[in-house]
Amino acid sequence: MGRGGRDAGRPALIFSRVDVPRRRPDDDPEIKARQDAAGRTGFILGCLAAVAAVAINLARTERPYDVLSLLVAVLMAALNVPFGIMLALLAEKWTRPKTGKGPKAGK
Repeated sequence: MGRGGRDAGRPALIFSRVDVPRRRPDDDPEIKARQDAAGRTGFILGCLAAVAAVAINLARTERPYDVLSLLVAVLMAALNVPFGIMLALLAEKWTRPKTGKGPKAGK
């Protein structure tokens, strides 16, 4: 075909009406509540892991404790708190129910 015709290899663009949501899916109060609960849970689990890490690190070091060994144990344990929060928020995102896909249960 010439320049004015449509190429048979390219599909035509089809525009359909789209219902624009009034609020973004991430602004849903239910999702915000889940994220808040996951963040709090991750913080608590991170703190528990930090206490366990300090106890393990101090149990393995020689006594009397050096200032440097105490500092390393506390700093290494402090890394557990953001990791706990991150993992809990990631788990919340992965287990979040999908909305708008397929038929609803019971119908």
